[in-house]
Formats: sequence, structure tokens, C-alpha cells
Amino acid sequence: MRHNWLVLMLIFMIFSIVRADDYRSKINDGFDYYKNGEYDKAAEQFKNAGILKPDQALPSYNKGTALFKANDYENAINEFGAALGKGDNSIKADAYYDAGNAFFKAGKYDEAIKSYIGALKQSPKDQDTKHNLEMALMQKKMQQQQQKQDQNKQDKQNQDKNKQDQQKQDQQKQDQQKQDQQKQNQDQKKQDQQQQQQQAQQKDKMSKEQAENLLARFSDDEKDIQKKLKAVVVKGRSANDW
Repeated sequence: MRHNWLVLMLIFMIFSIVRADDYRSKINDGFDYYKNGEYDKAAEQFKNAGILKPDQALPSYNKGTALFKANDYENAINEFGAALGKGDNSIKADAYYDAGNAFFKAGKYDEAIKSYIGALKQSPKDQDTKHNLEMALMQKKMQQQQQKQDQNKQDKQNQDKNKQDQQKQDQQKQDQQKQDQQKQNQDQKKQDQQQQQQQAQQKDKMSKEQAENLLARFSDDEKDIQKKLKAVVVKGRSANDW
């Protein structure tokens, strides 16, 4: 029983040594790739080293530096954050500093300022960190000024657009009023024409009726005259006969 326990302990020690050697080998391979500018391969080796020793902060930090060199700032930031989360005080200042640089490159100046401040808490006299912090503060101020200018420009564009829209609406309203007035004039003109036609028809009708009345009266007068003339003629004949 004791012999089996000793065998297991020996196997575990050998495995640990082999694992440690493999971990160190991958870290060294990662550094070699990094020095040769093969940052993707370096990041892969550091990742593999982290798999072997997930509690170690160094693989994440080294992977972050490789990704930073490959201009993959977002993933670099994630790796630096992972390294800081593992509580290794020996790399905290560097991890904060490099995270600040990655944030700076990504244009995230608020986060960069926080990271540089974190680095200064670990290493208060570091001049590079102080310099980069000043640069981040300056860039933030310039960014705010640019944002203000952009906002002012956007506001002016909105005002101009609103003014143009209002002018367009006013023009459309005027055009509509003009069209309504023209239609109203046309309707009035049409109504006037219809009224004139009705009046003309009524006048023609009245003239016809008047003519018929006059003709009837003339006919009656003619009958009356004929009647009187007839009477006179008859009387005259009677006189001649006498």
C-alpha cells in the first residue's frame, strides 16, 4: 500500500517537472517568435503556456504584449485585464501601463487614464507612465473639443435643415393656396358662365314668348280689323243695292 503511494508521488513529481519544462519551453518559444516579429505565433505559444498553468499571470500578460504588437488592441486589453485579475504584483505595474497604451491606441482615453493611474500607484516614479498619462489627458481634452465642434456643426446642420424644411412647407402651403385660389377662380368663372348661359337662355325664352304673344295679339287685332272691314263692306253693299 505504501509502495503504491510512493509510486504515485513519484509519477506526480515527474509529471510536474515535465509540465513545468513544457510550460517554460512554450514561454521561451513565445519570446523567440516575439523577437522575430511573428506576433501571432508568439500569442499562440503564450496561450498554450497559460493552458498548462492557468493560475499564472505571465502567459496572459505576454499574450497581451504580442497582440498589442499585432495591433489587436481590444484582445490585448482583455489579456492585460486577465493578467491583472490573477493578482501577480510583480507584473501589475507593467500590465496597467501596457493596458493604458492599448486603450490609448484604441482611442479610449478615459480608460487609458485610469490604467496609467493604476500603473503609477504601483510605480509612482515611472516617468514613461507620467508622460503617457499627460498625453492621454491632452488627447481627452482634444477629443472633447472635437466632439463639441462636431455637436455644434450637427446642431447648425439640424437648424439649417429645419429652416429648409420650414421654407419648403411654407412654399408648399403657398403653392396649395395658389392652387386653391386658381381652382376657386375657375369654379367661379364656370359658375358665372353657367349663370350667363342660363340668363341668355331665359332671355331667349322670354323673347320667344314675347314674340308669340305679340304675334297672337297681332293675329287678334287682324281678326278684329277684318271683322270690322267686313262689316263695312257689307253695309256698303247694302247702300249700293238701295
